[in-house]
Amino acid sequence: MSASGLGLGNLFDGYSRRARIAPAFIATLPVTLVCMVLIPSLARWNKLWLLATASGMMILIDQLVRDKGRAIQPALWREWGGPPTTQGLRHRGSQNTALLARQHKKLSLLLGEPMPSKRQELRNPQKADEAYETAVKYLISRTRDTTAFRLIFLENCHYGFRRNMLGIRNIGLGVSMTVLLGTLGAVFVSLHGLVVWRAGFALVAVVSLLLGVFWWRVVDSDWVRSAATNYAERLLDSLEVLLPVASEHCGPAR
Repeated sequence: MSASGLGLGNLFDGYSRRARIAPAFIATLPVTLVCMVLIPSLARWNKLWLLATASGMMILIDQLVRDKGRAIQPALWREWGGPPTTQGLRHRGSQNTALLARQHKKLSLLLGEPMPSKRQELRNPQKADEAYETAVKYLISRTRDTTAFRLIFLENCHYGFRRNMLGIRNIGLGVSMTVLLGTLGAVFVSLHGLVVWRAGFALVAVVSLLLGVFWWRVVDSDWVRSAATNYAERLLDSLEVLLPVASEHCGPAR
């Protein structure tokens, strides 16, 4: 029976699988490969999914990865100068003032209150950011339908995946390097007849090396920020759906 047939897919929504379970799987992939090389029958143990699910292991992994990702988020936002969603609504640093004015107008109609003007933002940036954060929370609450707002959902998954990958970066890097060194050691001693040579050792070593380079060179703040920016842009794009052009003159949404 497959994992999905055991109901594993029903325990975790699309976001959890993409943004939490996937990073944990990547981080532990070298260990999984080692187990499969040493105990080939593991590859056929589909019921391990049932055991892991029944014991709550998958749920625990889901929560731990989420917590690791969330823990680094405040520091990332400070480094970036604020959440990308908030930055996208600021007057300062705007690359398209016409688009920003349009978005502010739509938000004012939807929220029933004006967005901060450029002068007000300069006078009190913190208060302006609070208004932008309120507007963003409103947009999030209106775009939870993952079918109607599929692109927003996918970009949110991409951001969550990268943020959580960065959150467990040290774990992933440590696992990859430990398994790489262990595998190289196994190769060395196998050449002297101390252990039985297994062809899978080479595969494990290569995968561990590639993953180690990936964790070291790719998974960083900039990698996460690009996904966060894409999500922010798609979220703000939802204004065109929530308040079509024909409705702009009909007053605040009820």
